[in-house]
Amino acid sequence: MSIRRISRRKVLGGIAAAGAASSFPAPFLSAQEPKAKIRLGVVPLISSGPIFLAQARGFFDRVNLELDTRIFADGALAIPALVAGELDATVSTANAGLFNTVARGAPFRLAFDRGSEKPGSGSMQLVVSNDMHKAGVTGIDKFAMLKGKRFALQALGGIDHYLLATAVEKAGLNPLTDVSWQTGLAYPDIVKAMGVGQCDAANIPVPLAFLAEKNNVGKLINPGWDVDPGCVLAGWAMPVSFLKNNMPAAIRLAMVHTHAARLYNKAAAEKDPAVIKIISDATKVPEALIQAAAPRWTWFNEDGSIDAASVMKQGRFWQKMKLAPAGDFKEDQVLDLTPAREAAKRLAEKNPFI
Repeated sequence: MSIRRISRRKVLGGIAAAGAASSFPAPFLSAQEPKAKIRLGVVPLISSGPIFLAQARGFFDRVNLELDTRIFADGALAIPALVAGELDATVSTANAGLFNTVARGAPFRLAFDRGSEKPGSGSMQLVVSNDMHKAGVTGIDKFAMLKGKRFALQALGGIDHYLLATAVEKAGLNPLTDVSWQTGLAYPDIVKAMGVGQCDAANIPVPLAFLAEKNNVGKLINPGWDVDPGCVLAGWAMPVSFLKNNMPAAIRLAMVHTHAARLYNKAAAEKDPAVIKIISDATKVPEALIQAAAPRWTWFNEDGSIDAASVMKQGRFWQKMKLAPAGDFKEDQVLDLTPAREAAKRLAEKNPFI
């Protein structure tokens, strides 16, 4: 597999030159349950909308939770803080690093949903350079034409790598040997790299992908759901120790997020201006861009569940890509969906948010 890092300096120079089931029972929740504090790692993205919506509408107070949010530029940066005991929950994709951590006895589990690539609602978008589009790469069915070409990634082993490599494989190419993976750039710099001819294909989430095409940087071809419909994008990861000792608080957090995610899905479909403003204020993304991206804000399962089969499928893919150790991963090493199941049950019995 050809891997090369592109420095930000080189890109900017180019621009200038171009001009699991838990064994711990969950006690019944009651109004008298003591207040619990949750230290939550949050990424300031549109897909964190359910958290921002829940904060704005006081949902945490209704279940006696005190939220301590800590902002991270990327979910991967929050995992060390989770492992170190500095966080009680944060986002984690089904990335190669997760399965490497599992192989070492990961002290956390994915507990409830943080988004999936549902057809019509997923936020992932495959983009090719103008030159490749002119050459005939108008969809993933033409990816065989990208043999020997450059694919830009933020990092190996993430959801972008998974979708692009899967598309390459479906085209009959070997993602280990037939394409070049260029890593080390954030999404805005990937757009710049494509604009100056330094990469041929990438996965760029909306709404940034829309801006890239509008600015004639590249062409949108397929959404991520065309590669793997419904694939899990991420889950909320929680320490095993927290799930063991604070399961009632974990369930209440899942209740808050699950209810807020239902409202978020509805708002995405309706382009609700009030919710758009909440998300804009929290992320600093202009309201017009958030509205333009709808309904593709990322889909949340309305029962809070995570598709375990999709998570394990991604783990096996990382093994095939030689980015995760060989061996048989068990679902209960990766997931504990007790909070999701209990939250859905209690919301159905008596929803405290309505």
